[in-house]
Amino acid sequence: MDAALRVVTRLPLEQLWRDSGVVITSRRRALTVDDITQLLSFGTVEFVVADVGKKLRWLDPTNCSDFWKIEARPHLATEGSRMVLDDFPGSYCYRASEWESDLTATPIVLLEHHH
Repeated sequence: MDAALRVVTRLPLEQLWRDSGVVITSRRRALTVDDITQLLSFGTVEFVVADVGKKLRWLDPTNCSDFWKIEARPHLATEGSRMVLDDFPGSYCYRASEWESDLTATPIVLLEHHH
């Protein structure tokens, strides 16, 4: 299968991939608002959004702070908590996890979109 055509079929994801075909399979941990804020205090973060039926959306790391403040933070659900979509703006939320890759030192934060 052409990785550029691959779409998310279910959540939670077991691996991440790029259009180039590179596969990242190392999920480190679930993340909270405080965890992501701390990662951002150290530098850039690469956010990737997973939404069932769509391709993974890798965001430009140079815009990570704005994306975090405007989009991700207000919609972040805590791992293990009950998700009530109506409690979030627009009735959708994300669950966040940190992933590692041998190809980059930049932290990768996966946001799994629930709606």
